[in-house]
Amino acid sequence: MTTHNKVVWSEGLFLQPQHFQQHDRYLEQLVSDTISSIRPHPWGHTELKINQEALKLGQFALNFASGLMPDGTPFKMPQECDAPASIPVPESVKNSVVYLALPIRQPGAYEYEYPGVQETAARYVVHESEARDAITGSDASVQMETGRLRFSFKFDFEDLEGWICLPIARVIEVRADKQVILDDEYISTCLASHSSSVLYGYIREIWGMLSHRADALAGRVSNSGSKGVAEISDFLLLQTVNRYEPLYAHFAQTPSLHPEALYRISIQLVGELATFTAAARRPSTLQPYRHEALTETFAPVIAHLRQHLSAVLEQTAVPIPLEERKYGVRVGMLLDRSLIKLARFVLAVSADLPSEVINRHFPGQITIGSVEQIRDFVNSALAGIAVKQLPVAPRQIPYHTGTAYFELDPASSHWDEIRVSGGLAMHVAGDFPKLVMELWAIREQ
Repeated sequence: MTTHNKVVWSEGLFLQPQHFQQHDRYLEQLVSDTISSIRPHPWGHTELKINQEALKLGQFALNFASGLMPDGTPFKMPQECDAPASIPVPESVKNSVVYLALPIRQPGAYEYEYPGVQETAARYVVHESEARDAITGSDASVQMETGRLRFSFKFDFEDLEGWICLPIARVIEVRADKQVILDDEYISTCLASHSSSVLYGYIREIWGMLSHRADALAGRVSNSGSKGVAEISDFLLLQTVNRYEPLYAHFAQTPSLHPEALYRISIQLVGELATFTAAARRPSTLQPYRHEALTETFAPVIAHLRQHLSAVLEQTAVPIPLEERKYGVRVGMLLDRSLIKLARFVLAVSADLPSEVINRHFPGQITIGSVEQIRDFVNSALAGIAVKQLPVAPRQIPYHTGTAYFELDPASSHWDEIRVSGGLAMHVAGDFPKLVMELWAIREQ
């Protein structure tokens, strides 16, 4: 006989306990198959609390737990079933997973055992309970036997054949004083992300990083005023961050969020951020989702998110404001002196002259040096740092029609004085009506 076939209830049927037992198996399998078809990985705990006092005494025990076993069996301890008896953790145990274990239902095997009977592979222990009549006005009650699931704890080095297992903790070591040390970064297999302190911490962390980066990006694009490729990239990145920030805020308020749903959205975020921050503009290959190994599944994803979200603040093109001083000198302060080694400097020049005229005459009329040396350079007719005409505007900075673009010579020996000074000064001779200059530091990739 097939274990889960439906019972045929017909007139004249001589009822026996086996009929109801078969009906129970049919209904349980029906529910399990239905749930499995609705959502992936429909098993894990929804609540779990490990007894911390027992750990100090070298024991492992649970205060309470609830959820679904991998075979679809629901449990809720201690309300509907007894928590397993605490077990001593051997001193030799290191990096071992602890399982919540339940005997597998096997065709033809006994499923119930009475208290005091020698322990068998039965899934249930018979329990005497009182059931009241649910009809209003009735005080009748009867004593009946019910089955309570018979759970136990198992280690990963034990023989697990014949047991359905749910990983709930990992023991790092047992100290000399017999205190059991658990892995705080271990993610037990759960149905609800909030029931794992590690997963819930990841949600809060990503939400916080997204919020912080969104604030920084919003301030940067609001204060820039340019329309170069760098700012467009910032806008697109801000759009991505703004899209995910409220989603993770929602996750933080959704206790029943399944880990697979969190993983799916998180790897999607990794892929989108890689467009902006990864050197190859492509996401790294991530391992498939493994519900029974959530620690190994989420660790690389979170590492990538931390890396991408910490890299978004680097600005490719940094504008250096030029302040007008006396005698036609303009000064730009280098707040980040590392730019001298890490960036190329480009000067955008426009005037009431054709760009061809600017390109031809401007390099011979400008003097560039440190703030302290610019006066000596001008008086001695020294060029200082030379400039070279660029055929097109660098893609990182805004392009304007009629504007000429020049790159400052990176090999000039005068950069050492500018590094010490912290300021770059320039003086333009000749007649350039309505002269406008913008200085940009473009980070090398």
